Amino acid sequence: MLKERWHRAILVFMGVVCAAASPALAADDAALEKVSFLQILIHGAQWPGVFIVLMSLASVTIIIEHFWTIRRSTMFPESELETTRRLIEERKLKECVEYVRNGKSMFADVLTAGLRHGRHGFDAMQAAAEERAGAWGSRLFRRVEYLNIIGNLSPLLGLLGTVLGMIEAFGAMQEAHGAYKPENLAGGISLALVNTFLGLLVAIVSLGFFGLCRNRVDAMTVAAHAAVLDLLEYFRPGAAVTHSSSAASNANTKAEAEPRKPPQPADAPK
Repeated sequence: MLKERWHRAILVFMGVVCAAASPALAADDAALEKVSFLQILIHGAQWPGVFIVLMSLASVTIIIEHFWTIRRSTMFPESELETTRRLIEERKLKECVEYVRNGKSMFADVLTAGLRHGRHGFDAMQAAAEERAGAWGSRLFRRVEYLNIIGNLSPLLGLLGTVLGMIEAFGAMQEAHGAYKPENLAGGISLALVNTFLGLLVAIVSLGFFGLCRNRVDAMTVAAHAAVLDLLEYFRPGAAVTHSSSAASNANTKAEAEPRKPPQPADAPK
C-alpha cells in the first residue's frame, strides 16, 4: 500500500511539472516557428536584393514572352507554307504575293522580301531573303540576350549585398566593445548571405533558360529560312526547262524501248 501511494505521488508530481513546463515549451516552439525562411530572406535582403527581385521579375517576363511568341505556329505555320506552295505551283504569283504580304510570321516576311526582288533575278531574290532572315535572327537573339545579362549581373549584386551585410555585422561587433555575442555574429552573417542566395538563384534560372531559348531561336529561324529558300527554287532559271527536258528524255527512252517493225515494200499487202 505504501509503495502504491508513493507511485501515485510521483506520477502526480510529474504531471504537475509537465503541465507547468508545457507553456514555456510551447512559447519556445512558437518563437522558433515564427522565424520562417521567407522572413529570413525578407529581413536579410539589403538594397541590392531589391534590384535582384526586379531582375528576377524581368527574367520571368522574358521567358514567358519567348515561349509565347517563338513557336512553330508563329514562325512558319504549316498551313501558310502549303498554301504558298500551292499558289506558286498553280502560277498564281499575284495571289501568292498578296497572301504572304498579309502574313505575320517570319516565313511570310522573309518570302515577301524575296518576291519583291523578283524583277532583279533569282540571285537578288535569294540575297534579299537571306538578309531579311538574318535581321530576324539578330532581333530575336538580342531579346534573349537580356537573360544572359541578368544571369551575369545578379550574382554580382548578391555579392555586393553580402559584403554590405558583413560590414554592418562587424561594425556592430566593434561598437559593442566585446559584448557582442557569437550568436549575434552568426545571425548577421546568415542575413548577409541571403543576398548571395538570391543572386545565385536568379542567375541559375536565367542562364539555364538563356541556353534553351537561344537554341529554340536558332532552330526556328533556320527552319523558316530553309522553307523560304525551298519555295524560291521554283523561280530558279531553267527549273521549268529542266522539267520539260526530263519529260522529253523519258519519252525518248520509252520510244527506244519499243521494238521497231521492219520496213515493208510498197506493193506489199497491208
